[in-house]
Amino acid sequence: MESENRKLVGITGALVDVAIAFCVFLVFMFVIIPPHVPIYDPVWKMIFSGYCSVVMGGFTWLALCLFRVTLVDQMRRKKSN
Repeated sequence: MESENRKLVGITGALVDVAIAFCVFLVFMFVIIPPHVPIYDPVWKMIFSGYCSVVMGGFTWLALCLFRVTLVDQMRRKKSN
């Protein structure tokens, strides 16, 4: 019963998710998106690609958190059986 009351994600796991989502993925998408923005002004192109990268980074962070919680829960259930 003790193992079911523990947290599914600790501080380290949450920091890893944030690092992956907002450092790696955000920078990667900020490099990939600008050629696909249909604006000729380079300043606005970087602004719009930055906004798009932040939104995609947020979705990546959410997906990583959900994946980590599901994986930990599955591993605990397998270990208890």
